[in-house]
Amino acid sequence: MSVNDRLTWIEAELALIREGQARGIPILGHCLGSQLISKALGGTVAPMPAKEIGWYTVRRNEDAESDRWLAGVPSEVEILIWHHDAFTLPPGASPLYSSAYCPDQAFVLGNTLATVAHVEVTASLLRDWLDIYGYDIAPISDSVQPIEDIRHSLDARVQHMHATLTDRLYEAWLSRVMTS
Repeated sequence: MSVNDRLTWIEAELALIREGQARGIPILGHCLGSQLISKALGGTVAPMPAKEIGWYTVRRNEDAESDRWLAGVPSEVEILIWHHDAFTLPPGASPLYSSAYCPDQAFVLGNTLATVAHVEVTASLLRDWLDIYGYDIAPISDSVQPIEDIRHSLDARVQHMHATLTDRLYEAWLSRVMTS
C-alpha cells in the first residue's frame, strides 16, 4: 500500500496528521504511517528505483537531534526493512538514520517520529509476513534478500534490533507522550 493510492480515507488521515502536528501531539508512523506523515507535512513519497526488503544495516546520523532520539544507539545497527516507496523529509524535519538503498529511513519533526522500516516487527509477525507476502521477495537483488536469509537467526535479530534501536526510539517518543 502507498500513500499515493487513491483511497477515500487518505485525505482525512493527512488532515488529522497536520492537525496533530500543529497541536504538538506526538505522532508515530511506521512504513505507510511514515509515508502519511511525510506527505501530510510537506514531503513527497515516490517509488524507489528498487524495493528494499531484508535485514540491512542503517547508519545513524551524528547530530544533536539524533543524539536526543537515539541516545545509546550504535552508529550502525541491523534492522528489518520492507518497502517499495521512499519519502522525502518534510521542511524542518531531522533525519535519524539511513541505509545504503534509502538515504531517509527515519525522521523527527517536533514530537513526530516516522520510520519507513519495520522496527516494530516481532519474530512471530515477521514469520507470518514471510508466509503470506513472500511473493513480494522476488526478484532477489542486492536490495532484496532471499527468504532464507531473512529467516536466518530471525529471533535473535529481532531481539537485537529491539534492544539496540526500537526500545530507545519508543522510549524517546513515549517521553513526549507523557509530557504533552
